Amino acid sequence: MRACCTRCLRPAEFCVCDGLPVAASRTRVVLLQHPREARLAICSAWLTRIALENAELHRGVSFEADPRVRELARTPGAALLYPGPEATPARDVAAHPPPVLFAVDGTWHQAGKMLRLSPFLAALPRLSVDAGRPSGYTGLRAEPGAVHLSTLEAVALALGDLEGDPERFAPMVAAFHRSVALQLACARGERRTPRHRGEAWRDPLPGGEDEQDRPHDPGEPEAGV
Repeated sequence: MRACCTRCLRPAEFCVCDGLPVAASRTRVVLLQHPREARLAICSAWLTRIALENAELHRGVSFEADPRVRELARTPGAALLYPGPEATPARDVAAHPPPVLFAVDGTWHQAGKMLRLSPFLAALPRLSVDAGRPSGYTGLRAEPGAVHLSTLEAVALALGDLEGDPERFAPMVAAFHRSVALQLACARGERRTPRHRGEAWRDPLPGGEDEQDRPHDPGEPEAGV
């Protein structure tokens, strides 16, 4: 058994906790993670969770019966971080930031299904961020556009806009980029084997998901923003 970090839960040689302080925020970030996303080597939602003081993470496909998620969604002013023509730029509400901000973690297909199965979340006011730069996943995982971001990057950028202090959340983005770099180095090195390339995404999950929700290729886009 390889030694693992008790904070990020990654093998010691892939730990990026050094230089990753816990950042405070007025807005509580609620990460809703598709179960399959948790199985990937680069898990930006978990890194987001440990990097933020005021955050929590829930895993599932539907949250209709989740009392905690429903309670948080009823918070006056709660919002959903999700792009689209109806979304308001986060910087435009900095004077009155949402007390709760939901972020969906999964591929775009998975995220769409999660919102369809939880209409109360889909009905929340939506916020967006202006990425303005390529995703930190570049070289490891494809994104649908040149400036689409991972969940961690989108959350960090949103909080930076809402708090008016992007530098406070810069260390978590730097840690994510280090994590991607370490994973790329491993994938391109001698330790890469057919077992590491394929089997991790072939095991079925319990719960009866349909064929479209089978494990996705690690290059499939993540629904960050």
